[in-house]
Amino acid sequence: MPSERIPGAAVEKMHEPTRGPNELGSERAEADRVVENFQRQTLEEIPGHFSRVIYLASLRDHNTGCYHHYGLETRYSSEAVDEGLRRCHAEVFADLLTLSLQEQTQDLLRFFESLKAERKHLVEVWQQLRAYQILPPQNCRPLARELFSKNVEVILEVLRQTDLWELLDEPHGDSDDLP
Repeated sequence: MPSERIPGAAVEKMHEPTRGPNELGSERAEADRVVENFQRQTLEEIPGHFSRVIYLASLRDHNTGCYHHYGLETRYSSEAVDEGLRRCHAEVFADLLTLSLQEQTQDLLRFFESLKAERKHLVEVWQQLRAYQILPPQNCRPLARELFSKNVEVILEVLRQTDLWELLDEPHGDSDDLP
């Protein structure tokens, strides 16, 4: 019987090792270690929810959706780093969404202040480029993605239209108290 030629990709697929339950468990454990290490060594050092979400989104390759971190990839497999950072991103994003709109505004203002650029310019650029739309995790629910985008749009519009953003920190009784 003549031998059939099998295309290279099919041969590679046939020779891929199958993963047993122990391997899946060890991969999960390795990703857990990535999460623990990254939270302790990196996330705890980054002040603010927006800063953390922005940093995590910057670790994602926007063409492949895979997360990369050079330091972590020297100690863990790239698959574990991808999975661990994916989980961190989802958790930090969910934490941001639990904040009130006022708290999100204050957090975004703190992020803007860390950039050492004129706030008015930052608001204009964020409104024009809408780069904040790449900040949610890839697999977040559509409603959460939309809520995040709408919240940022509202925050930016308020910041663009008023210089009264400092009053967010001050409780007032009525509009007669406003300057």
